[in-house]
Amino acid sequence: MTDEYVVLLEKLTALRKLRMKILNEINAGLKDINSRDFVVLHRICKENGEPTMSDLSESTGLSNALITSAVDNLERNGFVHRERGKDRRSYSVKLTERGADKCHEMEAAKKRMIDTFFKNMSKEDLKELQDVLKRLNDLIEKYS
Repeated sequence: MTDEYVVLLEKLTALRKLRMKILNEINAGLKDINSRDFVVLHRICKENGEPTMSDLSESTGLSNALITSAVDNLERNGFVHRERGKDRRSYSVKLTERGADKCHEMEAAKKRMIDTFFKNMSKEDLKELQDVLKRLNDLIEKYS
């Protein structure tokens, strides 16, 4: 059974690499933001309200140190503003107007890249891929 787990881990790693390839290609057209900061800003754009640094770490899977570094860069570039939370030990992150504009630019780049990446796939293959990925997500949630 251990060999099956190794193969499974290799397949999951391949999916992660594919995701990173897509993100890096999206990011290549944005020029003023690196891939880690892109992931963090993308998550901030998708969050309702003002995520805390811990929320960002949990939702992205990045360490607190990487989140802090990314938010430092995003704040330095004027995309976000960090504010002390209610408990004085946490910080929330707010989008600036420039950050909201960057979110729209990122979303357009993401759509272009996804269209390019999947344009040659048949509707049947796309549906099968969606079903497999949904099932994979369901299984991971069930056993996590």
